[in-house]
Amino acid sequence: MDDIASTESPLEAAARTVGIDTTDALELLADETRLAILLALWEEHEPHADDAVPFSRLFDRVDYDNRGNFSYHLEKLEGQFVTQHTERGGYELRTSGLKLVRSLIAGTGLDDVSVNGAGIDELCPICEAPTTINYQDGVVLWTCTECEGVAPDVSEWGTLKDHMDGVLGFAQFEPAGVADRTPAELRAASAVAEHQRARSMFDGLCPTCSGRVDGRLEYCRDHDSNGVCDTCGWMLRLFAQFQCRTCEEYVDIDTKQLALFHPAVVAFYENHGISTRFHADDPESARRLFDLMTGHEEELVSEDPLRVAVRVTVDGEEVSVTFDDTASIVDVSR
Repeated sequence: MDDIASTESPLEAAARTVGIDTTDALELLADETRLAILLALWEEHEPHADDAVPFSRLFDRVDYDNRGNFSYHLEKLEGQFVTQHTERGGYELRTSGLKLVRSLIAGTGLDDVSVNGAGIDELCPICEAPTTINYQDGVVLWTCTECEGVAPDVSEWGTLKDHMDGVLGFAQFEPAGVADRTPAELRAASAVAEHQRARSMFDGLCPTCSGRVDGRLEYCRDHDSNGVCDTCGWMLRLFAQFQCRTCEEYVDIDTKQLALFHPAVVAFYENHGISTRFHADDPESARRLFDLMTGHEEELVSEDPLRVAVRVTVDGEEVSVTFDDTASIVDVSR
């Protein structure tokens, strides 16, 4: 093993973990001309058009000084990120190329953005103190200005740990989405993003790579219900955890929120004139959905086998959704 390690390049060593196709794709991008070609093709891209970009226009747009070398770099991208359409006399991005450029744009945004302690008109659901919105390292953090929040001592936050004081909620959110949004709109938009991400994971589809997702319920056996538990470090005793088998994307979801993903619960609310829809540009609708979710009641029905029931009650009527240890729904009753 030592002999192998001593002769391998870092990229070859990485291939043993992530696969040769992944490292080959990354190696293709290790040249600014190829990146310029991808960006130029994206700038020429029209979603509903059926036109390819001619070589001459692409060459002029990139403003390269050697047609032979330019052709070499373009050919390197073909098959993986670019397609040549001979019948239409030009080139266009493959789906993988479009996703790559879009992820770069979403990940950087228009500017280097951050939000620090911006107040919003929403009180803490724990202590009713004022709350703020922060944006750090690609994550929107909703925090209380006074209490310790829901999980102050969790160590796995990594680079975000220094910003987790009083955290009430958090959501992955691309920098491009922060532009032109007020703090309240950012709270709503990030809630929509996290809800959709959680729904996709719950449905077994990774929103990042389309891989398979495994789910499981987690609960603290010795939970202290008075504030944040000394045993688990969370205010929540029960939550669902989903993780992608391929890219290891993961999400932790309050089991109370899981109930909103079942059509019986949605229909139950609709029958009582209550909408479970919310919009990224409507902070009030996001707040209403959060209030619905926190109003659900959860019960640990059994530990072996693990069963958790979430009950929704409106006007004396009730619907109950039961989950097993894989966070899958096993029963719905009214």
